Amino acid sequence: MSSQVVLIKLGGSIITNKDKPLTANHHAISDLAKSISRIKRPLILVHGGGSFGHYWSVKFEMHTKPEKYSSKGISKVHSSMLDLNKIINEIFEKEGLYPYSVPPFSFLNKGKPSRLKIKELEIMTEHNIIPITYGDVVHMHENKYSILSGDVIMRLLSNILNPYKAIFTINVDGLYNNLIEKKIIQEIKPSNFNIKNKKIIMKQMGEINDVTGGMKRKVEEAIKIAQHGNDVIFLNGLHPSNLEKVFKGKKIKGTIFKANNK
Repeated sequence: MSSQVVLIKLGGSIITNKDKPLTANHHAISDLAKSISRIKRPLILVHGGGSFGHYWSVKFEMHTKPEKYSSKGISKVHSSMLDLNKIINEIFEKEGLYPYSVPPFSFLNKGKPSRLKIKELEIMTEHNIIPITYGDVVHMHENKYSILSGDVIMRLLSNILNPYKAIFTINVDGLYNNLIEKKIIQEIKPSNFNIKNKKIIMKQMGEINDVTGGMKRKVEEAIKIAQHGNDVIFLNGLHPSNLEKVFKGKKIKGTIFKANNK
């Protein structure tokens, strides 16, 4: 049974300028905050690293595979994500929201999700608090660290919280049938999805060198969430009114990954 909580991923390509290292897109964050303030549901947000965390993880050759990475690199990635998270929180507060930063390490145990700690995030939403977590570098075991992407966090939270909605905001209107026609695929059933589609989608976003897997990782995690029993929506976060339309039952441009049980 689904809970009432809504999970929303704020894509790094929206909240930062990926062409300029360590540069937040204040205007886009503000627009998203305004739309989010009009959603009358308990919310938990996840945000990507964009030109903050990704910049340093590439510079120090850090990946999702647990390794004994450079201590300086670990510190730089984590510090940059704290900086981005602070910018988001400050903008959200200006829009009358009550964000609460949650580093992902706080709900992991030796790299594995803690069910009890994740359920606490849902409890926190009961009084208008919006927990906001983010992709980060996290300690796994034996001084080995890993880059944990916001897309993976969406799956970890979804599998435990069974949300009412799981929404990924991206910087295009959805997934295309091909790169020539660019017709939006309105609905995807995970059982019918194949690797050929994934290759097309990777090219759409131009994020093949993204250490967290770029669009390929988003699609893979969305499929896993849908297979677990929850619909997943990809929509354009540069047009944040789309978020409001989802909850008003209005038609939007976007792609829905249909849950296997629906």
